[in-house]
Amino acid sequence: MELTNDDSLDPTPKLKSSPVPISFISFNRDDENCIRCGDIYTRTTINYQKYCKKCLSGYLTNITDKNIYLDNAVEIA
Repeated sequence: MELTNDDSLDPTPKLKSSPVPISFISFNRDDENCIRCGDIYTRTTINYQKYCKKCLSGYLTNITDKNIYLDNAVEIA
């Protein structure tokens, strides 16, 4: 894991941002189709979160390095 600062007391070290944009999820809960490719979103079995299978596959294909990036869970109320 590559850190961007050396403050060992920081409980949340500053990790690098992913160079590949996250385009397989929508930040609008009313979207039913992918904003990138137009396919219908798939829902997860837990929390029914929506994602695009085609764009997720492309995202995983385009991650070519082994760095660890900060991931966030987004909940839309």
